[in-house]
This record gives sequence, structure tokens and C-alpha cells, in this order.
Amino acid sequence: MLRSMTGYGEAHVPGDGFELTIEIKSVNNRFLKVSSKLSEEITHLQNEVEEEVRRLVDRGSIFLIIIFRPTRFTDLYEIDEGVLRKYLTSLRRLRKDLNDREEVLLKDILLLPGVVRAQEDVLLGKGAVLPATLRGVREATEKMIAMRETEGQNLEKDFRSRSKLLRGLLADVAACAPKGILDYQVRMHERINRLLAGREMPVLPQDIVKEVAIIAERSDITEELDRMASHLDQFEECLKAQEPIGRKLEFLIQEMFRESNTMASKSISSELSRHLVEIKSEVDRLKEQIQNLE
Repeated sequence: MLRSMTGYGEAHVPGDGFELTIEIKSVNNRFLKVSSKLSEEITHLQNEVEEEVRRLVDRGSIFLIIIFRPTRFTDLYEIDEGVLRKYLTSLRRLRKDLNDREEVLLKDILLLPGVVRAQEDVLLGKGAVLPATLRGVREATEKMIAMRETEGQNLEKDFRSRSKLLRGLLADVAACAPKGILDYQVRMHERINRLLAGREMPVLPQDIVKEVAIIAERSDITEELDRMASHLDQFEECLKAQEPIGRKLEFLIQEMFRESNTMASKSISSELSRHLVEIKSEVDRLKEQIQNLE
């Protein structure tokens, strides 16, 4: 099943004396990049939660946010009275030196670093904190993956539609190429007749045929058409895969683009060039879409 690289998921996990809110989102990236932001109480769990995401996701830029909220404050936190008194003494001295009449409020001091400390069992991730966090990360990530799979289904429909269109354009090119050689022969004959008009310089028919044969060999795109058809076969086969195929499809698209460029460089007729421009445009659109694929 195809997966997009864009998605979002969230989870809310209750614990013993705390609750967790977890949000995860992903965007395009050639590789896997995981970034996380955790509440201060659980920053020590960062390695474990990021490793859990890497286990579930293969590609994309992943942004993870975990918010820890206590629901039982008496057991989880304590006030460091020594730190609080130092803050209070310093603030009162500054207030006097600056002749500031604004009152120093205790509620403001409680917000300063180091005044309120989490108990050791929470900081170490003991008990239910780590299991609950990992459970929430899995739930949020699975929701994100489900969204990526839904978007992947839409991409698959678009890929199959464009693949069908490309096959039709290749058929047009294959039908148009021989006619281009004949048109070239006619144009060449007319041009020579104009240049030699009124001069006694006969041109043998075999000379024209020889020149046309050389041009025909140089402009032959049979091999490129065969390779393009083969790439499309592989492209459609990849769409049936269950594992991530983004990188493989990127390679196939690069090869298709290279073949279409080669054919365009060999074109000797405006009609053929027009069909090849359409092919290159469709391949380019596929390339843009595949960049969204895991």
C-alpha cells in the first residue's frame, strides 16, 4: 500500500498521577528525520520515543510534541525553599536599589527555574511514565500512518491515470516517428531543387536516399521507446508493493525523463517534438507527486 509522507496524529494518555498529550506530524524528506519536543519532566525519555517513531516510519521529516501534565501534585512536586528564599532576597534588594514600589509576588517566584522540582521517580521515568509515553507515541504514530495511507491511495489513482496517459503518448510517438522520416525526405528534396534551380548540377536519387538513411539512423528512437515502455511496466508493478517504494519510483522517473530528453534531441519533425514535450510534462508531474511518497 502506498503511503504519502504528509500526515498527522495525536493521542491522549492518562497515567498514574499524570496525563500525556502527544502530537506527531510528518512532511516530505528524502530520508528519515525525527525531531521531538518534550515537557521538562520527561526530556530524559527523548531517545526512547524517537527510536519508537523510527521503528514505525521509514521516511519523512517527523515532528513530535509530548506534553506532560500532572494530575496529582502533592506526590510529584516539591518546593525548594532555599532557592525560593534566595530569589526573594535578591528581588527585594533590587527593588530597594531601583526604588521600585512594585510588590514581589510569591506566585511569580514559583515560576522561576529551580523553585519547583519534580520528584526523582518521575524524572527517572520509573513506573508507568515510560510505558504510557511509548503507548501514546505508538497510538499517535499509527493515526498519522493511517492518514498517510489514505493520501497514498489518492496518489496511486493519480499515478495509474498518468501511466495510462503516458502509454497513449508513447503510442503516438511510435506512430509519428516513421512519418517524420518521410516528411524529412520530401523537405530535403524540395530544398535541394530550390537551391539548384537553373543550374546544371544534377543530384542523383541514390544520394538523397543515402542522406535520408543516415538521418533515419541518427533519429531512430526505437530503443528509447522500448526502455520507456519497460520503465512504465516496472512503475505499475511497483504500485502493487506493500513496502515503501518512493526511492525506487524516483529512480524510474529519472530514467523516464532521461529517455524522453534523448528522444527529443533526436526529433526531426514538429509533430513528434510536440508529443515528446507532452511526455516530458507528464513525467515532470509524476516526479513532483512522487516526492510526496514514502
